[in-house]
Amino acid sequence: MPLTRKFSFAAVLALLSPLALAADLQKLDVASLPGERVELKLTFDEPVAATPKGYTIDQPARIAIDLPGVKNRLGERSRELGLGNTRSLTVVEANDRTRLIINLTDLAPYTTRADGNNLYILVGAGEAPGYTAAAPVAASAPAQANGSEWRGADQPAVSSPAAVSGGRAIRSLDFQRGEQGEGNVIVDLSDPSIRVDVQEQGGRVRLNFPNTRLPDELRVRLDVKDFATPVNFVNASTSGQDASISIEPTGFFEHLVYQTDNRLIVSFKPMTRTEIEQRRADEFSYSGEKLSLNFQDIEVRSVLQLIADFTDLNLVASDTVQGSITLRLQNVPW
Repeated sequence: MPLTRKFSFAAVLALLSPLALAADLQKLDVASLPGERVELKLTFDEPVAATPKGYTIDQPARIAIDLPGVKNRLGERSRELGLGNTRSLTVVEANDRTRLIINLTDLAPYTTRADGNNLYILVGAGEAPGYTAAAPVAASAPAQANGSEWRGADQPAVSSPAAVSGGRAIRSLDFQRGEQGEGNVIVDLSDPSIRVDVQEQGGRVRLNFPNTRLPDELRVRLDVKDFATPVNFVNASTSGQDASISIEPTGFFEHLVYQTDNRLIVSFKPMTRTEIEQRRADEFSYSGEKLSLNFQDIEVRSVLQLIADFTDLNLVASDTVQGSITLRLQNVPW
C-alpha cells in the first residue's frame, strides 16, 4: 500500500450475533434487486449456525463482514460488481477468519439472513422478510493474540484499562507482535459508536477520536522498535476535546483498520518490495497510453470522436447518441 495514500474512516459498528463456523466458503453469487439493492449469497460446505459480525466505514464507503473459522475456497480474492450501489468486493483470509469487504459508491445499510448452508447479505435500504438488520451488541473483547505487551523506555505497560469516570473515552491502549511479525495497535473504547477518523500522511498513520477523552496515564510516547515489526513508535495525545493516536511505521507494509465491538485494531503487516509491486499489479494492470481530458458541457458525440482519434480506432455512434457531458480525466490509462 502506498505510504502517501490518504483516507478517512468513520467506523460505525454494525454488529450482529457471533458466527460459529469452521467451514469453507465455496461459492459467492451476486444478484441485483429492485430499489438499487444488491443481494450477496455465500455458500458454505456446512450449515450456517448464526449471522456474522460486521462494521461499516464512511470514507471510503464499505461494509466489512467477519467470518470466524471460515476458509476462503473461492479461488479469487477480488471481484468487480458494478451493481446498484456496490462497486467491488474483496475476500481476505487471515489467521482463523475470512473477511468480506464490499466496496460501495455511497455508504448504505445492510441486513443478513442464514438459510441452511447459505448466508445472504442484502445491501441497500428497505426491509426484507427473514433478514436481520445490523444492530449494536454488548461489548465483549476477543481474546488477544499471542505476543508481548509493549513498554516504553521509561514507561510502564498501559494495557490495563484506565479508570474512566463516564462519557466517551479511550479505556486502554496496547501494542502486540503477531505470529507473522505484524505490529498490532489495539485501542479499547468505552463506547463502540465512538467515531474514529484515520489518515495516512507523511509516513504516519493518525487516528483521531472527536469528543473523546484520553486518561492522563495513556498520554504517552512509546518506543516499540525492539519488537521487530513495521511499527517504530506509538504516540497518544489530546487536542482540545479530541484524543489522537499517531503511529510511526517503517519499511514496506500494508495496514488494516477494523473494529470488533469496543475494540479498534490497526494491524501493520510487513511486506517486501516485490510483494508490494505484485499486489499493485494484481489490483490493476493495463497497457497503453494515458489520456487527460477536461471538458465542460461538451457534446457526447464529440467526446467519443476525441477518444476514437486518440486510440486510433474506428468508432461509429448511432444518431440516438445525443446530449452533453462534463468530463475530467487526468492520466487515465486507455
